[in-house]
Amino acid sequence: MSVKHNNNQLKCDLAIVGGGLAGAALAMTASRMGLSVAMIEAHGIDTFPSSLPERVIALSHGSHRHLEQLGVWQDVVRAGVAPIRKVHVCEPGNRGEVGMHHGEADVEALGYVVQNAHILSAMYKAMPEDVQVLAPAQLRTLAVDVDGVRVGVRDVDGERNLYARLLVGADGTMSLVRRLCGIGSRGWDHNRFGLVASVTPKIAHHDVAHECFRPDGPLAFLPLDAGRYSLVWTLAPREASRIMALDDACFMQALEDAAGQGMQAHLGGFVEAGPRALFPFEYRVAEHFTAPRVALIGNAAHTMHPVAGQGLNLGLRDVADLSAALRSAVQGGRDIGAPVVLEEYAQKRCVDTASVTAFTEGLNAIFCADLLPVKLARGLGMAGMDRLPALRKWLLKRAAGLAQQGGAA
Repeated sequence: MSVKHNNNQLKCDLAIVGGGLAGAALAMTASRMGLSVAMIEAHGIDTFPSSLPERVIALSHGSHRHLEQLGVWQDVVRAGVAPIRKVHVCEPGNRGEVGMHHGEADVEALGYVVQNAHILSAMYKAMPEDVQVLAPAQLRTLAVDVDGVRVGVRDVDGERNLYARLLVGADGTMSLVRRLCGIGSRGWDHNRFGLVASVTPKIAHHDVAHECFRPDGPLAFLPLDAGRYSLVWTLAPREASRIMALDDACFMQALEDAAGQGMQAHLGGFVEAGPRALFPFEYRVAEHFTAPRVALIGNAAHTMHPVAGQGLNLGLRDVADLSAALRSAVQGGRDIGAPVVLEEYAQKRCVDTASVTAFTEGLNAIFCADLLPVKLARGLGMAGMDRLPALRKWLLKRAAGLAQQGGAA
């Protein structure tokens, strides 16, 4: 079903604000179930994927399956994907280490590392022609009535109005949709930055991801193509500024020092570093995932520390659950913006989000604590992991994104 035009008036079933990964995935799915969809994106689509800094995502096994269902996975693979067959976790100065292998979870890989831009490119290539993409465009106003939502939009052609039965906010951590709907959020700034870059090690990665826990936060090396790692280095603000100012040789030396001798046994030092970028870390969850005629997905609903790599994976589960609620409404001939439809979505997402954020924030707090008793407990815990199969299974399922699939525990 196509979006209806009347001069500067557009009418559709579903309007999505935000054309990033979660918003694009929802647009594809909703259009394929017969809904008319309009998507409002602040960036120009022609430059949107390529204009982003080089950032990667560790897709869980569940998210990989989601992209397969969308029909974009093979294009993503052709652009470049690195599987994570094993995860190695350690802490400098602590004797315990943990290694988790994909075979223990009975999956081909615990995750897949891919650049954001590759996924976005594949999604827009496969985007149904019926999806009306307004880009670059800005949401200006929002008003809800009994039957739908009226939004004011400014794009290259000027001001226009869009009327939809349901509006979805997929517009990120600082979501304007969330604020215009009066939905508050709770959380905090971690006072930490993530430095991201690609680095080439002297020793091939063999599809192994390494995570090193340090007092300032985790230092992660995710396998990439061509033998490279994608680096995510957690730094305090002042240290982040200092590290960013170093030349490549000094940067790689600082990175080797931070990783410690134990990690160097696996990496062997570095021979090349790519461009660097900084991103702030914070924890923020919307107080409500829905409002009348409005639903939130992705970072508009929840933003979390990347220590467990669950951000996008959680966002794609938002898309899956909202799509299921919409499909049920469509098949039953019901209004897709009705309270019962939104409540079905909100109930599912609250439980999953609470579980994942508690796990993520708890993991970060435990490994960043520098008190001696906590450090000793961490070392004993990691050293004894091999003797605790139930705990290993619990961690493996969450690492692979399997704990949230079909009620698995």
